[in-house]
Amino acid sequence: MSRLAVTFAALAAAVMLGTGMVTPTHAADIKAGLMLKKDFPGAGPVNGMYEFFKNEVEKNSNGEITVDIVYGGALGKPNERLNQMRRGVIQMSDASEGNYASIYKDIQILSMPYLFPDEETAWKLLDGPIGTAMAEDMREKTGIRVLGWWESGGFKHYSANKAIRTPEDMAGMKMRVMAPIFGIPVLTLGGSATPIAFPELYTSLSTGVVDGQDNAVWVFNLIKLHEVQKYLMLDGHIYSFGPLGINDKWFQGLSEDHQKIVTDAGRAAVEFNRKASRAAEDEAIAYAKEQGVEVIEFTPEMKKAFADRIRPEAVKWLKDNVDTPSLVDEVVAEVDRLSN
Repeated sequence: MSRLAVTFAALAAAVMLGTGMVTPTHAADIKAGLMLKKDFPGAGPVNGMYEFFKNEVEKNSNGEITVDIVYGGALGKPNERLNQMRRGVIQMSDASEGNYASIYKDIQILSMPYLFPDEETAWKLLDGPIGTAMAEDMREKTGIRVLGWWESGGFKHYSANKAIRTPEDMAGMKMRVMAPIFGIPVLTLGGSATPIAFPELYTSLSTGVVDGQDNAVWVFNLIKLHEVQKYLMLDGHIYSFGPLGINDKWFQGLSEDHQKIVTDAGRAAVEFNRKASRAAEDEAIAYAKEQGVEVIEFTPEMKKAFADRIRPEAVKWLKDNVDTPSLVDEVVAEVDRLSN
């Protein structure tokens, strides 16, 4: 036998006999890149979801699948981590709907202003036929498999130093909003929409560069906007969410048993997230009130007044900017059915 053949034979024998000459590689590993630091205030519903997922996967696979969570944006900005996940550099990322819009335009439909009357209706749509079909379409077009749809703090709400109770109250106001779809309510009602980087938001509000902003309540509290904003309007104009995504090529390489473990863990982690997010928002609203912020609860009638003015413009913009315009009307009709 040649020296090369002898070497291969020795390697094969070592593997078969378990002599330790060759150590089999680990069955599978998941690396998840997250934006916020571990134990960051208010990060429990999202960071905790990935920690729950990690525990479930490792426990139910007897350690055959390990999950490495990298916190604090150490692996890059959200869009960078999203693209790393697509390429398989990492397997998971906490990128939310705004980031996914850069690679899957149809997800913007679910950010239609005043689309969902409450969180439960959003969950029904996301977990139902439309959300399932959208997840499959996303998998085929982006290579990212959706294990479930998590909640990023619930609804976005406006804050300002002027009370906003009617559509007319928005006229002339300068509001900090980021994505184009988020600016439609402000522009339609006669205000101006200004994108401002998050680290500059507090200063921009305190110096009057903008009059108000929109974010989930936990974010409002996180950067102490109660110091520069008198009113918090619980109008719930945009539902903030994210796909619990995983690289599909990596997932397809798993055994059926391991695929089920990952899928079940994803479903359970999303359930954890939603419960934690709802509890956290209640606490966040109470905290804002304690800081002297006047919290204005929007009734269904108040929301409808805004929705009636904004819906036509939102529908038009979406149909011009998504890949499946017919899905816009389909989503609206399904939300109406689920909420009636």
